Amino acid sequence: MKKGLSKIWRPAFFVLVILIIYMVFKDSWGDIWGALKNTSWKVLAGVVICSVLYNCFDGVAVTKLLRSCDDKFPWNEGIKCSFYYSFFRVVTFGSGTAAAGMYYVSKRGIPAVRSLGIFTLNYIVQRIAVCLYFIFSFLGNYQTMHRYFGGYGRYMLYGVALAVLVVAALIIFCICEPLHTWAFGLLEKVVRKEKNRGKIAEWKERAGTLRTEAQGLLKDKKLLLEVLLLNFLKLSAWYLIPAVVFGKMESLRLPLLMATTSMVQALSGVIPAPGGVGAVEFVFASLFTTLVGSVDAVSGMLLYRFSTYILPFVLGIPLVLKNSRRKK
Repeated sequence: MKKGLSKIWRPAFFVLVILIIYMVFKDSWGDIWGALKNTSWKVLAGVVICSVLYNCFDGVAVTKLLRSCDDKFPWNEGIKCSFYYSFFRVVTFGSGTAAAGMYYVSKRGIPAVRSLGIFTLNYIVQRIAVCLYFIFSFLGNYQTMHRYFGGYGRYMLYGVALAVLVVAALIIFCICEPLHTWAFGLLEKVVRKEKNRGKIAEWKERAGTLRTEAQGLLKDKKLLLEVLLLNFLKLSAWYLIPAVVFGKMESLRLPLLMATTSMVQALSGVIPAPGGVGAVEFVFASLFTTLVGSVDAVSGMLLYRFSTYILPFVLGIPLVLKNSRRKK
């Protein structure tokens, strides 16, 4: 019975995944394919290299954090893990990224109770890096950026404030013992069944492990600095993509284009997007229209979408297939 189910659920799962991807991209497949056909192979090669570099730097950062649990965790497995959860970032609309990473490393000997703090901290550092990159690049190109985008001032403040709130909330979630005590105390009052109380005791123990892991990582200033620098490098790989697409790699225009792309990432969560259009795409087209015109901005947006969202998903498919065959 189990063997029969295992033969059925995997094909059914991937049929479901394909259906989800089709529904997500059904309105943009044609536009993206058209943009790819009209792009030179040199530009496509540059875009692919930037996309792959992002996941490589991300995987190295994850490996550095995972080595606090397993000092022999391989670098290549960290990079594979990055591509693996990039697949699930698309399938779960961003909500299952950390869970996918935890599942991947659990099959390589790192229990989820320990990796939860690691992937949470990785996300925290990433949010800090996005915010700092935007601030530094905006100030570094202040006169030009203010001339083009001064009207977005309040959204810039909202973006920074949102990043600070998210980071603070996640750190409190990880290390605040009074919060954990209050939450479990409330659970114990609500839950009456004895078998469920045993589960609560197990969760308490896991929360203690999470606090210990997170506090140890937060105290390691050298490790945090290294991970922050790796996040700057991985973001730079993505922020180079518009310069590659628009053929503006010369020294005078490159800082402006990278600063604008960093602004896209910083503001995509706070600027309302119209129905049917993703926040990143809407903000990208809005900002780059000012610099390169509406036609080039839309074409660049499609290629940016492909290289930061679709390509990592596609490269993650073989790892998902291979990982599904691992026994645990």
